[in-house]
Amino acid sequence: MTERSATTSPKFKAGESGMWYHEENPGPIASLPFINQFGSMKFSKVRMDENMRPHLNDGIEIHFIESGKYDWVIENRSVELLPDDLSITAPWHWNGSPAGKMDMGQINWLIIKPEAFSPGAPLQLGNWSKLSSGFQEELGNMIAAEKGMVLKKARVFKKYFAELKDELLHQREGYERIIANLIENLLIELYRDLKHRKLKIDEDDHFIEQLTSMVQHDLTKKWIVDDMASHFGMGKTKFTDEVKRLTGYPPNSFIINLKIEKAKAQILDPKGMDLSDIAYHCGFSSLQHFTTTFSHRTGITPGKYQSQSKKHESP
Repeated sequence: MTERSATTSPKFKAGESGMWYHEENPGPIASLPFINQFGSMKFSKVRMDENMRPHLNDGIEIHFIESGKYDWVIENRSVELLPDDLSITAPWHWNGSPAGKMDMGQINWLIIKPEAFSPGAPLQLGNWSKLSSGFQEELGNMIAAEKGMVLKKARVFKKYFAELKDELLHQREGYERIIANLIENLLIELYRDLKHRKLKIDEDDHFIEQLTSMVQHDLTKKWIVDDMASHFGMGKTKFTDEVKRLTGYPPNSFIINLKIEKAKAQILDPKGMDLSDIAYHCGFSSLQHFTTTFSHRTGITPGKYQSQSKKHESP
């Protein structure tokens, strides 16, 4: 069997080359019922294809980008797939090109058909897999929880697609077992990556929770970035970068947001203080400073915010 190309197969148009096995052209995956599709296509010019618009597939869909840039959408969220990026979606996650367009570049994809997997049923790959049921269930939970995900710079997965492509292309003796092993190893690699990602997210959440708690404990204190960084065992630059990465704001601006949120809560408290006292307890130097900052961050003065909230409370 030879690799499909634009010059050897009438099913491919000029500017396209590669391989694509699916229900209407199963080829070697006919003996691999746990694979719905496998494709490895290179495009030397833009191709319009309605089949590539956002869609659902009866399986776990994985894309790996070797070259080019693909504008994609996953569950109504726009994403940009770049070289070495890996996208993963569950059977109920819409994904595809919003314009039905395949840009210049090379893209690989694999659709694994599990025996069972739905929002209400744990992942069960089937008898072909030797992975434990616990492993499968946890992997399925991670895929489902993300509502479609993109792993950036996931070059480690490139080898799996290259080896799958080679086995499907040449179909040497025992290729079915080798392909099953390759897919299991790919899923183990994916599990490890997602597990590390979850741990990192948990660490990030804990960091912001600690920072928020520390600042809220004394909003009147004049917080110094160097001191806060030292508290977390970081240098000023790393601390600033981390806070900005996780909150979207540099430390001082993040602290102001915390002060504003506290002020809002006190303004809405029916037993609350007057605005001058709120300004003091939230760490503002004066009522004017409080009013100016509050207006800048919310688009409304504290007084108007207070009067509007009272109107909403009136019967």
